[in-house]
Amino acid sequence: MKSSTLLALPPELLVHILSFLPVKSLLKFSETSHASHALATSSLHTLSLSIHTTRIGGIMSRLGATTLPIPKDTASAFASARNPLSASLAESIPRSSRSSQSSFALAEDSILHCDPHAVHVLIPDAHTFDPSTLLAFHNALISSVITRHKTTLRHLDLSLWSLTPQIAHALKALPALRTLSLRIEDPHARSTSRRIRLAHRLEECVAWDILAEDAGWAAALRALRIDGAQIGTAQLGRILSCNRLCRELWVCKCHNVDRGVWRYLGGEWKGRKGLQVLGVLKSFVDVEEEDLRFIGGLDGLKFLALQGCNGPDNDVFDERNRDVWHIPELIPPQPSSRGSSVPAFIEVDPAYQAALNIA
Repeated sequence: MKSSTLLALPPELLVHILSFLPVKSLLKFSETSHASHALATSSLHTLSLSIHTTRIGGIMSRLGATTLPIPKDTASAFASARNPLSASLAESIPRSSRSSQSSFALAEDSILHCDPHAVHVLIPDAHTFDPSTLLAFHNALISSVITRHKTTLRHLDLSLWSLTPQIAHALKALPALRTLSLRIEDPHARSTSRRIRLAHRLEECVAWDILAEDAGWAAALRALRIDGAQIGTAQLGRILSCNRLCRELWVCKCHNVDRGVWRYLGGEWKGRKGLQVLGVLKSFVDVEEEDLRFIGGLDGLKFLALQGCNGPDNDVFDERNRDVWHIPELIPPQPSSRGSSVPAFIEVDPAYQAALNIA
């Protein structure tokens, strides 16, 4: 009797089965034969990708990501973006052993491998290369991975050192993309000259223009998160202009976004009725009295977070929501410390503190 094998199953069934595998298991399966390699390449639908020069740098980068206030009663595509380690990492590392090598390995495993779809690349001997060489490698690897899986990727989470035109050209050609998260943080920002940093910012603006003009996924995107980017209000508007399906939008630490975003989202954007989750965090976007009317134009909102915006007292937002908006979950702006020598509040993530203790 002929023995049955996994590869004997219909290809469409195999692709569906393999889509549930974590990335590491999928890669191991792809090494078994040419047929399995082709199937694995066609089964990578979800990917979280980042590149790091040091192990501790990777941990700190992960912990330093903007923590999203995930909605309680509304489904979020970025539910995993809320750091699950904040409440558990400190408890998982015994105080008596936090200085040991084993505790460091435990923290690294908890942080860098908690997501089955995450791939964190560590560059060996990165200290022997100059920042420009490392950045070129970063751009080439990110672009190569995206291009290789461009026909199947549906959910993509990228942690980038810089968004370059090379990466933008690779990103725009993802026809199946439905969820996109882009976080930009340059690990060499403090060690590079002001001239180079300015050049990177100008290059990023060009990259956003590329995505705004010709992103193949723009019309079908369901959820978008942008963190630490040089994107402006006009570029964001162009990306969303032909979209009627976006249900979730997060704009975090994007200081080029101005108060015109309220007019666009609540008054001009044709997809505004379908938006259910909106977060504008730590971008210092002004919210004037007139802008409250545009926010009211987002009739479908079930969750609104405005932490870090500059505007009226929280009581004004609470009153407007009670009388006009009727948004089930509203997080108004916190007291802003901008322009003040004393911060309004200081918050320390327990997981961040735990990582410092074991470093």
